[in-house]
Amino acid sequence: MEDSMSDIGVKYWDKYAVTETFQLLKIPWEWYDASKEYDVVIAKKEDVPDYHGNIIDLTDIFKNIREQLNEGQMNLHNPSVERWIDDLRTTLKQYTTLVEIPPSPWGYPYMVALTHDVDSISVRQSSFKSALVTAARCFLSFEMIAGMKILLAKIGMAEDPWLLFKKWRELEGKLGVRSTFYIIPPFTRRCVRGYHQYREIYYTADQKELDALRDGGWEVGVHSMNWDDPQAVIKEKEHIPGGVGNRTHWLLHDRDSWGILDAAGYEYDTTFGYDDDVGYRAGTTQVYQPENTTNLLELPLHIQDMGLFGKSCWALNKDEWIKIPCLHMTEKTARDYLQQFFLHMKSFGGVITILWHYEDLTAPRTWMIGTYLHLVDIVKKDGAWITTAKNVVNWFRIRRQTKMGYSMDGKKITISINQPPGPEYIPEQKVRVHISPSLIEHIDGEFVNGDNSVDILCKPEITVVFK
Repeated sequence: MEDSMSDIGVKYWDKYAVTETFQLLKIPWEWYDASKEYDVVIAKKEDVPDYHGNIIDLTDIFKNIREQLNEGQMNLHNPSVERWIDDLRTTLKQYTTLVEIPPSPWGYPYMVALTHDVDSISVRQSSFKSALVTAARCFLSFEMIAGMKILLAKIGMAEDPWLLFKKWRELEGKLGVRSTFYIIPPFTRRCVRGYHQYREIYYTADQKELDALRDGGWEVGVHSMNWDDPQAVIKEKEHIPGGVGNRTHWLLHDRDSWGILDAAGYEYDTTFGYDDDVGYRAGTTQVYQPENTTNLLELPLHIQDMGLFGKSCWALNKDEWIKIPCLHMTEKTARDYLQQFFLHMKSFGGVITILWHYEDLTAPRTWMIGTYLHLVDIVKKDGAWITTAKNVVNWFRIRRQTKMGYSMDGKKITISINQPPGPEYIPEQKVRVHISPSLIEHIDGEFVNGDNSVDILCKPEITVVFK
């Protein structure tokens, strides 16, 4: 039994698909027991031939969710998993009183994970070729002084313009937000599979800079080069102390990657997204557990700068590199296009993960920072919880571990909640009772009315009395 006192029974062969579905739709349910009566049973009729109550065959939803979360889909711009979850929710409401812990904290409509991949950390640590190419791009965009500073810094005659951690702390400090920086470990093994000369990056981050980030409330994670070599992945993690989260460089990933990261001791990964696009590769706005992992959770990636503005990127196709086009939008087009994503967030809750590269604070990419500031402004106005990737994952982990059930006694429903303790900076959960507020007489707790539901601040026991 996943949650006690359930009026929903489920019979389906795929345990992972069912349990993960009901982690996304967090309601009381249990595996079908032939000795019990339920408000509704989700099963194929032939699997419960002797049951004569309400039976609905929604098992295709389990199959679809399992495939979408673990296999993904290219160029998906609608959160398909959330829509399937909503279909399931809507159907179940026809048979039973639905009590849910929704995927957004108390007091917030949704969450935002701000993240930065650090691909270049210093002109002096970069290759001459990289410095020359970047300087040339500055010259082509008529940023002559910036281009000269790069060349002079490379030969030690000017301040290094790529030392940007302090600038990021100052910028986000003024905005009142914190984010996650993914650092390439000083240990890197050239990937035999997937080797590409443009992908090879070597640098050593200043430990004092990383400490200053952590001390200020930012998170430091691992920007791994390897995704298919278990020993190399373990060594990379060891070289970033305290790095519990991973994003693999160029978003390289296969079905074995999650198991390798899990075995290496990572708490979460946030690689599953698009290099050439923005959208919902996993189909969801929620943190989830990939199949065949024990502790690892996946924070899906939704929006990244280079997918929006880049001309092209490299993709690995059966061990062969191909160049594929990115969206290559203007700033105005990108801002207009991204509005749909925030409408999705208001509808479904969950988290939207944003990647803006560390280098966007310096030429020739400084123009990109305007859209980043625009996105932060939108989510602040929406009242979202804006935080690090780790904090979002921790909130979802607490939700996943929470057990909930309820009992009916006449016109009174008693909801019982057993949730693990969390740090003070993690917002509380809420319970959503799917019933019109006009039908409720009393709630013994803090609550907010919705159109056809009421949200109640989580506590161990909640009583709702109907009229």
